[in-house]
Amino acid sequence: MKLSIGLKRYMEFLPDIYNTEYLVNSALEKRENLFKDENTNCFRIFNSSGDGFEGLTIDFYAGYILIQYFNKSAESVVNRISQLLIKILPVPIKGILSKNRTINSDKSVEQWKSRGELCSPVQNHTSEPACSPDAKNGVVVIQNGINAKVDLINGQNTGIFLDMRNIRDKLSSFYKSESIKRMLNLFSYTAIFSVHALKNRVNNSINIDLSKTVLNRAKINYHLNDLRVDERDFIYGDAIDWIKRLCKRKELFDFIVFDPPTFARNKKGSFSVKKNYLDSLESIKSLVKDGFILTSVNSYSVTEEEYRSLHPVQWKLLMLENESSDFIYKDNPYLKVGLWKI
Repeated sequence: MKLSIGLKRYMEFLPDIYNTEYLVNSALEKRENLFKDENTNCFRIFNSSGDGFEGLTIDFYAGYILIQYFNKSAESVVNRISQLLIKILPVPIKGILSKNRTINSDKSVEQWKSRGELCSPVQNHTSEPACSPDAKNGVVVIQNGINAKVDLINGQNTGIFLDMRNIRDKLSSFYKSESIKRMLNLFSYTAIFSVHALKNRVNNSINIDLSKTVLNRAKINYHLNDLRVDERDFIYGDAIDWIKRLCKRKELFDFIVFDPPTFARNKKGSFSVKKNYLDSLESIKSLVKDGFILTSVNSYSVTEEEYRSLHPVQWKLLMLENESSDFIYKDNPYLKVGLWKI
């Protein structure tokens, strides 16, 4: 007997629901060693289709769990997963946050759970962590031996990119083997790259970002790592515009981080990886006489071959990495990060 299309889809959906416990247990086994890492207490526990359930991610932040669901199928198992994690996680849980990513993040409804008890969801764009008041003002985590303050309640991003852990780990020995005095961190966000570099013998780093809010958060990260905060090292403005200014000033750096968003728009115009990446790098290279540039592209739509082609042909690629090992992927990696000798 032939099944209707609707029934076929329903039966295809059933294994995901009933195998949830097996999938989460399997994902935790693959990441068992991360719970024992003294230099890192934030990482991904479950990575969507890479761990067998499309649209579901689970992250660990120093005892807090962030569950994000991107479709209705994943949403239907959030409560079950919350209860399961409380039972099987090898470390104590301080609280569990679920975030709805099936709609625009600016309009998402978030809700806190703690020790298995569901708190009342807040019907606005942020959540009141009634069950975990200690997380309301942020949570301090450790990644690659440095401290960072994350916001698990507000906004789409927490303030630290977990998928860069392996890359930063490899950069630690690189920083120590090279004499890097001046670093330029473009699109710096909360300056985690700078903090990590400064804690690994880099002398100075200038951070440029088009958000005063994240620059203020960057200063907090400096303080958390006992780094001196010099206001001149935190520049508010458009990174592409500042590249031109720095070139006119004939500034030179030993190391530059170029980690732009895939697409961005501001009052002066827009930036697109496929349209503007190579031109931007052609401008940047005059800021490095004999040094290094770390570049990053975060997009499934840009292949490794395309990523390589976005760089001047005379540059020498020393290292090419993808997302961290806990970001297990099903098909192809989305993150391409290269260290280039100029």
